[in-house]
Amino acid sequence: MDDVFNKHCVFITSTGRTGTRFLAKSMSKMVEDCYAVYEPANVFIKDLKKWGRDIKRFGFYQMTVGQFLPSKSMCKLSTHRRRGKISDEKAKEYIKGLRKQILQETKESLYVESSNHLHGVIDLLEEVFPNSKVVFIIRDPRTWIRSALSSPVYLLYSKGDLAFLEMSMRAYHFKDDPYANKWTQMGKFEKFAWYYNKLNTLVLKSMKDKKNFKLYRYEDLFTSKNKEENFKELLEFSTKFDDGFIRNYDFQPSLLNKKINSSADNYKIPHWKEWDKKMANTLQKHCEDLMEKFGYGKEPEWLEKLSGSYKEEFA
Repeated sequence: MDDVFNKHCVFITSTGRTGTRFLAKSMSKMVEDCYAVYEPANVFIKDLKKWGRDIKRFGFYQMTVGQFLPSKSMCKLSTHRRRGKISDEKAKEYIKGLRKQILQETKESLYVESSNHLHGVIDLLEEVFPNSKVVFIIRDPRTWIRSALSSPVYLLYSKGDLAFLEMSMRAYHFKDDPYANKWTQMGKFEKFAWYYNKLNTLVLKSMKDKKNFKLYRYEDLFTSKNKEENFKELLEFSTKFDDGFIRNYDFQPSLLNKKINSSADNYKIPHWKEWDKKMANTLQKHCEDLMEKFGYGKEPEWLEKLSGSYKEEFA
């Protein structure tokens, strides 16, 4: 194995809209001798300056045509592996190819990558990077879907996310999925609910009992009264490794009050308290198990929306 892959690494991933961009920025400021990056070699249509810098760094081919190939795009690689279109050995080979350059260029002793595109290869990371840890963040699906549907940079199932490009998972990609034959009849809201459940379920299953894995709720890190304590726990986990490698950190609680990559108040759908029964029951249908597991949806207002004759009204 190339020595470059023995570097100590922390990989942070999620469905997106969970503060991953903020985590990359804050880790680089709080942790000593740390290089933290957000979604390297990924195209941001809304950030042409970053795209230009990445073209200069990774090459024109990788940042254009290469984005549609699993060997050049972590997004495409994750989707292909989830669909079973690529073997684990080939996936690990592609991961090495995608990250060798940036690791070679990283002079700092700790490499932190925050990316929503790692979900499909998350369980292979420790095999490629033996000195690595993985952080996964889950968010209340009701606030997640509101943020995701409203964000101008979250392109899931948008006009640009064309089905034939196979950049994102869809229910018909999985023969045993109960929604495989219903996909074309599903609206965007329901497709997002399906995606939330599918991605989170696959990740949790593949990372079960992994010692280098830590899961956090978005709310515990950013909105709870104990957020500072929880954030320091994340820093502890990310800076102390079993082989004795340790990096110091300077926790800066003021950064937690900053909004980075936020949808602000330009939401396209209302807060869940204003949803009708159809919206509430549609999301509950897909996300019920995860909501129960992580303590979401216990409010009396939410339970009221789930009661009554929804099935008869909207069947």
